[in-house]
Amino acid sequence: MVKNEKNLEYLQKLTGYLGFSDKLNSVLESAISRELPKFTLGISNIHRPLEIKDVNAPKTDYIQYELNFNRGKEDVYFLNTMAVTLHKTGESVPRQQIFDLERDHRITALQAYKLLSGTSFEKDIYVRPKGAGTDADRSEKIPAWFKLNLDITDANGNHPLKTIRPEYGFNLEETLAKYPFKGLERTEALRNLRNGNYAEAFLKEGRKELPVLLAANPQMKSIDVYDLQLREIRDEQIWPEKQAERNNAAQKTTVIKSEPEQGRDEATSLEQVETQGNDVSRGR
Repeated sequence: MVKNEKNLEYLQKLTGYLGFSDKLNSVLESAISRELPKFTLGISNIHRPLEIKDVNAPKTDYIQYELNFNRGKEDVYFLNTMAVTLHKTGESVPRQQIFDLERDHRITALQAYKLLSGTSFEKDIYVRPKGAGTDADRSEKIPAWFKLNLDITDANGNHPLKTIRPEYGFNLEETLAKYPFKGLERTEALRNLRNGNYAEAFLKEGRKELPVLLAANPQMKSIDVYDLQLREIRDEQIWPEKQAERNNAAQKTTVIKSEPEQGRDEATSLEQVETQGNDVSRGR
């Protein structure tokens, strides 16, 4: 028997919002009815890798979630953290992260998977305006980008989670418009990128059009471009004409810098000839 039905109902709604539907409802009720001071509930799922667009392809990314609950005052339970472990296809070492539900703006199960898969996404968050103090009623909703730095781990084994707000200046539409992609369905691409999915397009390479995958990079205010094997395509391949211009400019700079050196060599040679002539005259 659960003493606080409202608390149970709230937590069931919360786990549903996080993406677990009603799958945890019965075990959650059982744990709370036992009046444990803290407990952990586990659940797993399998995803098709984000870069695979074939809906008939097998789901091979295995992900595990551990939801950690604590009991507070008056027998009220709180869901504090969600520990996530992703066994990525082709990788022997799993990717791991512990999300603080309150601090990290209630990252959902699917959003956690996308962050650990390396993509960024945009979601609305609630923040207090400057000068609002601790008055929660004055919170305002703003869009923010989320990005996990998978190259770094802190003392707790977590990857730094960046929250990029509008004042940082990343504009997805303007950024995407700078790239010379072909066959891009812009509305669909913007929706995919904002949701942390890869967008599909083509990139001209010589006489061919190369199929590519796109991902938003809000931290660098750019678009990451990959081939279908997720190998990065660099700027010099995307804008070969700009690379050619830079090479030409570098060559011109080298020529200009070398001219004074040649002039000094010529002047030195003339001085040597004059000196030799004077020596000959004095010898006479």
